[in-house]
Amino acid sequence: MKKTLLALALLGASSTAMADSWIYGGVMGGQNSFAGENEMAVGIHAGTGILPLIGVEAGYWNLGSFDNIKYGNRNLTNMDASTVYAAIKPSIDIGPLHIYAKGGLHSYQLKADSFKQDEVDIMYGVGAEYFVFGPVSVGASYQKFKMKDDDSDVFTLNATIHLL
Repeated sequence: MKKTLLALALLGASSTAMADSWIYGGVMGGQNSFAGENEMAVGIHAGTGILPLIGVEAGYWNLGSFDNIKYGNRNLTNMDASTVYAAIKPSIDIGPLHIYAKGGLHSYQLKADSFKQDEVDIMYGVGAEYFVFGPVSVGASYQKFKMKDDDSDVFTLNATIHLL
C-alpha cells in the first residue's frame, strides 16, 4: 500500500512539472460548426511554455469538407476549409489538471468549386487537460476562428505529449 501511494505521489508531482514543459505537441479531433453545418475537424499543435503561466502555441486545422454550404450570401459546393494559427496561451495548473485559454491570429483558406478566400483574422479558445501518466495528457477544448462572413466553432478532444 505504501509503495502504491508513493508511486501515485511521484506520478502526480511529475505530471504537474510536465505541465510547464518547454516543448509540447499533439493531435486534436472533433466537430466544427461552420455556417450552420457540422463537419469533422482534425488538427495538430505544438508549443512552448516561455514562462510558468504563459506559453506560445501554433497549429494547423483541417476544418472539414462541406458538400453544400451557405457562406455569407453565396451558396458553395465542395468547399474545403483549413487554417493555421499562432496564439498566446496563458494557463494554470491544479495538480494534474492543466486549464488554459488561448488567443491569437489565424490564416484561413476556404476553397470551393468557384470560390476561394484567403484571410487573416482572430482566434481564441479555452480548454483543460488531465495528465494521465508521465508526460501524456488528454483533454477537451473549444476554439473559435473568426472569418469574414461566418465563424467556425470547433469542439475537440486532444492528446498531447510534453517534453523537456
